[in-house]
Amino acid sequence: MNTIEKRDYIHNHLGRLLDKDIDEMFEKVKLLIEENIILTEEQETELTNRIERHKNGTSKSYTWPNIKDEIHNRI
Repeated sequence: MNTIEKRDYIHNHLGRLLDKDIDEMFEKVKLLIEENIILTEEQETELTNRIERHKNGTSKSYTWPNIKDEIHNRI
């Protein structure tokens, strides 16, 4: 089974897992992601700048309904 097939299998069967299993799986995935994400200094600076722009309202933000409407209007 290749990576895409494995992802699809996991995605398609998540609803069948018990809550305790979901919690355990979430913690494992979260740990893997947090351990493997290493930003360059430039990326870290850009992320900090984006967060600041968001906090002070100078960046444009969208609500989830706005995003869904935009997608539906493109179809």
